[in-house]
Amino acid sequence: MASNYPSQLDVLVNPTASDPLNSVTVPHAKQHADANDAIEAIQTVLGLNPAGSYLTVKDRIINAESLIQEQSVLNGLNDVTINSVATGQILRYNGSAWVNYAEENLVDGGNF
Repeated sequence: MASNYPSQLDVLVNPTASDPLNSVTVPHAKQHADANDAIEAIQTVLGLNPAGSYLTVKDRIINAESLIQEQSVLNGLNDVTINSVATGQILRYNGSAWVNYAEENLVDGGNF
């Protein structure tokens, strides 16, 4: 069986202690082939050195999520200056920093 991963999870059949190696319902060789296909599919998705400089892939994901949360806060950026916040303002680059700006002429579909 080719692996269904990553589009869906594979359904692998586990043998019982009483299943013989030549079982018709749970063939031993098929189990190895199915497991190998699933492992290869996982490796293909993860690629080489998926953890990078982290100990595990999970650690790398946790760190990436943390960085994304930090970057989503405008005040955490060093080139954004926000003063006197008001409804309807936009961020506009003034040549050295992003600043909040009252855009009176901005309409939906308008020209920035």
